[in-house]
Amino acid sequence: MKEPEYKVRPSSRADPKDVFRIFLSPAQLLLHKLHAGDVCHIVTLHQLSTRPAVVWPATEKIKDDVVQTSKALQILYGLKLDSRISIRRGDVAITDADEITLCEIPQNESQSAPPNPDEDERSHWAWRLKHYLCKAEILAPGMTFDRVEANDERRSYRIQSINSSADQMLYRARPSCTVCLKDGHSKRANSFEWGKSLLVVPSEGIGGLDKQIELLNDEVSVYSHPPEKYAKMPLFFRTCQGGILLHGAPGTGKSMVLRKICEAGWRRAFHIDITDGSQQLGENETAIPQIFSNALGCQPSVIIIDHLESIAGKQNPTDLARSVNIGQILSRQLDRLDETQTLAVGATRSLTEINQDLRRVGRLDLEIEIPIPDSKSRAEILKVLCKLPKDKADSTLERIAARTHGFVGADLKKLLRQAMKTTRAQDRASESRIGDFDCRPTEPQALLESMEDAFTSALANIRPTVMQEIFLEIPETKWSDIGGQHEVKKRIQQALVWPVKYPDEMKQSGLKAKKGLLLYGPPGCSKTMTARATATESGLNFIAVRGAELLSMYVGETERAVREVFGKARAASPSIIFFDEIDAVGAARDKSQQGGIHTVTTLLNELDGVEELKGVFVLAATNKPELLDPALIRAGRLSETLYVGLPDLEARRAILQMQTPVSLSDDVDVMALSEMTEGFTGAEIVKICEQASYMAFEEQIQSKEKRRVSQKQLSTALATVKRSVTPEMVRKYEAWGAGR
Repeated sequence: MKEPEYKVRPSSRADPKDVFRIFLSPAQLLLHKLHAGDVCHIVTLHQLSTRPAVVWPATEKIKDDVVQTSKALQILYGLKLDSRISIRRGDVAITDADEITLCEIPQNESQSAPPNPDEDERSHWAWRLKHYLCKAEILAPGMTFDRVEANDERRSYRIQSINSSADQMLYRARPSCTVCLKDGHSKRANSFEWGKSLLVVPSEGIGGLDKQIELLNDEVSVYSHPPEKYAKMPLFFRTCQGGILLHGAPGTGKSMVLRKICEAGWRRAFHIDITDGSQQLGENETAIPQIFSNALGCQPSVIIIDHLESIAGKQNPTDLARSVNIGQILSRQLDRLDETQTLAVGATRSLTEINQDLRRVGRLDLEIEIPIPDSKSRAEILKVLCKLPKDKADSTLERIAARTHGFVGADLKKLLRQAMKTTRAQDRASESRIGDFDCRPTEPQALLESMEDAFTSALANIRPTVMQEIFLEIPETKWSDIGGQHEVKKRIQQALVWPVKYPDEMKQSGLKAKKGLLLYGPPGCSKTMTARATATESGLNFIAVRGAELLSMYVGETERAVREVFGKARAASPSIIFFDEIDAVGAARDKSQQGGIHTVTTLLNELDGVEELKGVFVLAATNKPELLDPALIRAGRLSETLYVGLPDLEARRAILQMQTPVSLSDDVDVMALSEMTEGFTGAEIVKICEQASYMAFEEQIQSKEKRRVSQKQLSTALATVKRSVTPEMVRKYEAWGAGR
């Protein structure tokens, strides 16, 4: 539906309250669903500019295609009699004015500026002007007050800025506001002066993002050039200017970088936030265009769009309730910024979650990743949080940074806060220590060293943000809890710990970190327990997944789940992914249904595809290695295979000694029992010990005397537990390993 157009006509009223009022007929107020005093936008015929105003019912009978305005408003907005405009609902708030700066203007602006008044005279005129300002209903920079009278003298003034801003926003004067008079001829002043101001994104208070800040400044500096110089730049350079899209995991600092961009020295920064996208825009499609119009009228300016996935996410074709495609509206408005000096900067947690039209050339086409910080970046972030110079060495913070794998800036801030709470709790009894970081009578270096134990305690209770959605409470198991299997422990140590602990030494020796390791063997031989111990002993982020948990009846869901697991692991690197029962998702493709083929292909691509797998180690376990796809265990993927077989004599003896919770009686021969349990799995030996312990406890209840586990009880339990692994099964596993 075409918007109604109106002819501009003068208002017969001369009250200062009417300066920003536009008068419409009652029928037109009803048409636009407006009430007296509502803020609206005046839009010129070709939408070259929009300006705020206040609607009011006409005091006289006027035609429906006429709008009446004050002469001051016509001058301020460049309107002429019979100019064609349209009216739109607006969301501009009327702000209280704290400081109003005015300049005196001569009766004829072609004349020279009036002589400067002395201090007493200036104070008197400022006091007199406040009366006029408070009498006016609405104020805006550029508004003039003609022939203000004081002491039988008349002078004219123009508002230069309000609250240090020269933007055409609406303000309301209060008796408590400050009125300032400036010397000289009045001009449409702005805080940004071409040729003198250089747009620079400050890096103070940001750690680990020097490269990203440098890229931003390379882009932002172009907008510092005066319009005449910008117009002389090569056409290709001007037309290829696009917006910036920041992307990265939650907590990495995208919103903080956006705040720093706003501090670069723009004339004004405009914001499109979640409220604009989720509420107003569903009812009023003009909100975003209005923000862009305001920004274009205040160049050089920047438009900030945080949480872009919430404002302009992918359009769901089945979502009939959402009638407004915000992505399309944003795309059209971004095209308006071509060859202008208004920059749009968006931020999203995922590039795949936003409307892809926004990523086209000329829109948000410069994509800058705000990454998960590495050890060096984490140390910088900690120094910034502790108010220390980023270039100053600090051994305590560097040790903490080396242990916080996968932590983002928000996690490190939480870690520091938790450590400070622990420290304050410890120091509460001492009057010499107040408990505040900045107030403790200690040098920062000594203070941090004294807090290292508090950091260690806090670290045990904080998980990285990127791991919270897939956090599993894994029982703390150590290598000492596993009897025997020394070769398995050694190989895992070499594959997992060495690349993290000795990266430089391995690089100098020409050694590359392995990508994956497969544990195979009979059920009950400690494969899963070995993975638990690996999680505890390595200190790396650990993601445990059962292969069957990834399976889904819906097409593509299993593949998506596999990609998400690897995506989380990359974000939290260095990390370990443990696939228990990997045969559920890694079965040979010639034995799989169509969905299984796609799942195996996805798994292979993640392990050794176009995108290199860095900082992620895959640990897998299976009881059925013969079912695995051969491509899964070739070089560069799960190339390292370890047979976790039946425990040997030494391992069985260790398990027997560890698994008896009460003391053994003198008649128990552990070595003889170890020989008798040959062919039993570790789980079966644990079951024998548990049953014998229950027998001893039963006797203790009856006799009310403490009992120790006897040889007879162990022999009885041994007779009731059957071997689940036959010699044929052992030969089958050994043959599979030898045939690789």
